[in-house]
Amino acid sequence: MTRKVAVFGKMGVNFASIIEEKFADKYDDWQVTSWPCDDDIAARDAILADCEAAIMSADFILTPGNFGALMAAPNLKILLQPWVGTDWLDTGFLPKGLRFCNAGGHAAPMAEYVLGTMLEHALELRQIHQDMLTGNWRRSGRNAAPEARHGDLLGKHVGIVGFGEIAQAVAARANAFGMSVSAVARSPRDKTPAPLTWIGTQADLPKLLGESDYIIMTCDLNDETEGMIDAAAFGHMKDSAYFINVARGEVVDEDALFEALTAKRIAGAALDTWYRYPSNVADAEADPDRGGAYQGSKHDFNSLDNVLLTPHVSAHTFGADRGRYVSIAESLCSYAEGGDAVKRQVVVGTGENLDGFQMP
Repeated sequence: MTRKVAVFGKMGVNFASIIEEKFADKYDDWQVTSWPCDDDIAARDAILADCEAAIMSADFILTPGNFGALMAAPNLKILLQPWVGTDWLDTGFLPKGLRFCNAGGHAAPMAEYVLGTMLEHALELRQIHQDMLTGNWRRSGRNAAPEARHGDLLGKHVGIVGFGEIAQAVAARANAFGMSVSAVARSPRDKTPAPLTWIGTQADLPKLLGESDYIIMTCDLNDETEGMIDAAAFGHMKDSAYFINVARGEVVDEDALFEALTAKRIAGAALDTWYRYPSNVADAEADPDRGGAYQGSKHDFNSLDNVLLTPHVSAHTFGADRGRYVSIAESLCSYAEGGDAVKRQVVVGTGENLDGFQMP
């Protein structure tokens, strides 16, 4: 009997060959089908009617009607997403027993983004470039004035909040630059993983914040981490500290962040995750609070001169896309082997909110 894995969405179709190569070709009883998230709803429903496993991409889940149809798939046993965060998910709206897996494969590009923002802050390349365009050579190596110098990373300390795959990739690269690194994680560790100088739990957060030149947020968004970086946390930081968030906007108190940057309580920040997003990223609507350019917050971060703003791009590379689908293929292989353990399974559906649920 042929078992089917369905790959949904435009991105999914582009990377379906990876699922073929690394999963279906290894298991003769599995077949890959795909739907590119177009107007052919009948084709979608035909695939949903007999798929056992499904992989959804962002365009699929954000298109009205698709998620409800997916939850009604009669034979669906495992659902996989090509990203890591599951803070959006309500297990009560997953059918009882449905396995749900996230994906890795994006740690390297995200770590490169973090190191890139650290380097840009230390070297001040944007400002030096702008100076050159106006004929200003004041930062030249021939200028002996102290203010002509830019910074460097050697010897600086990096503090990472969360210590999963992304944090580990950041730590390895920071260590290669001659930086020292520490971290706090959800659970205590029996020993300190290399290359960290120490690792603690959330109770050690004030210590981490107080000693760090660069503070990197890589943790999940959950009840424990939401708003964990608040006004008191910024009070623990050095006034020279640089804050980098590649986790979720909501792990940082929105008001406290804007106040800390506005008052120059810290040196600056690189922000890649936000509190709100435009409905159309290709042609963003006007900002709902102030008109003009759409901003990711109710506050006017665009007006600040000590922030680097990016629109959730740290993992937006072809390498990360490929890595995520390789990760998904590994999870599917784990599922096909049977047993209770499926690689990167994060939750199992309870179905408690599905009674009377009407498919949109």
